[in-house]
Amino acid sequence: MPTLEVKSLTKRYGSTVAVDDVTFAIEPGEIFGYLGPNGSGKTTTIRCIMGLLRPTRGQVHVLGRRVRSGRATEHARIGYLPGEFRLWKFPRGRRSLHLLAALGGRDHARKRRMELAERLDLDLNRRVGELSKGNRQKVGVLFAFQHEPEVLVLDEPTGGLDPLLRQIVLDLIREAADAGAAVLLSSHDLSEVSAICGRAGILRQGKLVELAPISQIVQQGRRRLKVWFADGTPVPPIPAEQFRDVHLIQRGPGLLDLAYHGSADPLLKWLAQFPVERIATPQTSLEEAFMQYYQVGSAPAGVVARTLVSEGGPS
Repeated sequence: MPTLEVKSLTKRYGSTVAVDDVTFAIEPGEIFGYLGPNGSGKTTTIRCIMGLLRPTRGQVHVLGRRVRSGRATEHARIGYLPGEFRLWKFPRGRRSLHLLAALGGRDHARKRRMELAERLDLDLNRRVGELSKGNRQKVGVLFAFQHEPEVLVLDEPTGGLDPLLRQIVLDLIREAADAGAAVLLSSHDLSEVSAICGRAGILRQGKLVELAPISQIVQQGRRRLKVWFADGTPVPPIPAEQFRDVHLIQRGPGLLDLAYHGSADPLLKWLAQFPVERIATPQTSLEEAFMQYYQVGSAPAGVVARTLVSEGGPS
């Protein structure tokens, strides 16, 4: 049975649809990526899961129980880190985390809390209001992980952390999943999603436009071909009438960087008439595949390719 199950979830604000008929489930031990830009419906979904919002339609089940808004459904067994984590300014970090843990019953998390604070290099004796943004985020991580929950709902858990600490947080997520926790990870950092998640759901304007293993999402993206020509060889123009599904990403002195769908055979045969020095086939990344879900249908294919370059797509 899934640990976390979202069924036909819809949330409207008047005529505005924030989440539209979203369905997915997360199994024990699974790390599930929940992706989409700001305004796509990720945070609304998470708030419905936590019972902070009442869905217009649909249901959420956590650990076999239906979530009802305004009721803390199984919160003692859930680790939650919101995207904007805030705490009281004046209590020390240790006191704040003790109070939060005690809200779900007696605080049994002290030993685990101290282990996590040491691992994250966090001084719990400082007042929360005196902490930097990165250290406040560490407090949020402790809040989510200190009671060794069976479900983790994490919204941008590595935001504001340096690379070393980001890796520590990702290790904590993996360890929790290895221990059987179901993890929902919402993140703008697609490289970390690609590294840690087995499956992902992609939201576009409140609709779930993809739900698949990360490897499948990447494979569905355009393939890449970089071609370097011999010195002094003019870079040939791509015959558009012959290659309607080949898109120019970059053209420079002696270089063509292309994206294509389908077989590479016709393209390679066309290139064979020129003095080619070498060819590379860069692996499509999750970032590139993700971007296509937001460009296809709203911009010409050539614009997609140019956007990948302007926003730093992988090479």
